[in-house]
Amino acid sequence: MLRHFKTETGEPSFVSFTAWLTLIGVAVGVMALIIVMSVMNGFESELRRNMIEAESHIILYRKQGGIGKWQKLKQQIEAVDPAIKKVSSILYQEALFLSKGKLKGGVVEGSSFYQGMSCSIGKELAKKLGVQKGDKIKVLIPDPKGKEHKVLPLRVTDIFEAGLYEYSSRYVYASLSYLQKQLGWGDRVTAFKIGIEDPFQATKISRKIREAVSFPFFVRTWMTFNKNIFLAIQIEKIVMFIILSSIILVAIFNVISSLVMIVVEKTKEISILKAMGMAGQRIAAIFLWQGGLMSVAGTILGVLLAFLGCYLLSRFRFIELSPEIYFLSYLPVQIRPLEVVVISLGMVLVSLLASFAPARRAARLYPVEGIRYE
Repeated sequence: MLRHFKTETGEPSFVSFTAWLTLIGVAVGVMALIIVMSVMNGFESELRRNMIEAESHIILYRKQGGIGKWQKLKQQIEAVDPAIKKVSSILYQEALFLSKGKLKGGVVEGSSFYQGMSCSIGKELAKKLGVQKGDKIKVLIPDPKGKEHKVLPLRVTDIFEAGLYEYSSRYVYASLSYLQKQLGWGDRVTAFKIGIEDPFQATKISRKIREAVSFPFFVRTWMTFNKNIFLAIQIEKIVMFIILSSIILVAIFNVISSLVMIVVEKTKEISILKAMGMAGQRIAAIFLWQGGLMSVAGTILGVLLAFLGCYLLSRFRFIELSPEIYFLSYLPVQIRPLEVVVISLGMVLVSLLASFAPARRAARLYPVEGIRYE
């Protein structure tokens, strides 16, 4: 493509150098946009996957007093829809955890999976408390009336990694019956965790549950719990797309300027061709073809570089994140083919549109303009 841009002595011209810069600019713009969008997609998908695994798809709860005689209510929930696969009763309690002179706040959750004094503690919380499997921790339950706080001993039998910093740094899972007895709750529970076949149908199923189970019970889904997080991600994707589109815009102007310089340098050749009878449309087609070649070559190069960058990010994870802020400790990547196609086609089409102006100028040159001084 660029071999035609030579001077009469055969040496590469300044236009050739500019054309190469234009190609590289297009490639960098396409690469940056694809990589950033892939990172945002990966972050959203990984966060959603971890939330689905760590949280219940739907939770039904009562704000005060707990839920008594819950067995009948559980059967009522299970009968709402065949898509409901599991209904688990839990006891949820804010607490303080003490071990080896260290104190951390969090949540203790009782479920029927654990027995006796055994418990499972989040990986980050275990680090903060300095505990390992087999160690004992104390759970301080504050009395809302400020009278007598309860201190419960637990033995760590497992350390879990939830994939979400919120859970790994705050949660301890223990025996439901043990917590009920120690806290004087009798047979009451605070909520039901409801698992369904397709987590993305949580809103639909939650509506059915709400129709079957009325006040004083409340129903929420994993989507509503994390609505603000996903909304922030979507807004950030839009903002990043707009910002990085400026790189594409610069590349488009480079295409225009490069073609204009070609027209200026090749004025004599264009004039000779027109004097020999070549139609202006054919001359315009040459420059449109030139602009198209630069944009296509730059786009292909940009896509290849983007794939390489995404592979390196995914394979080596050399960019670390602060889980306290970003929920994840690494930078996930997910390439969506449709986005790559849209970005690539958009780049090529916009470049072709930008090529019309210099191509039109070349087509309108008068033959005498380029050869009057020859």
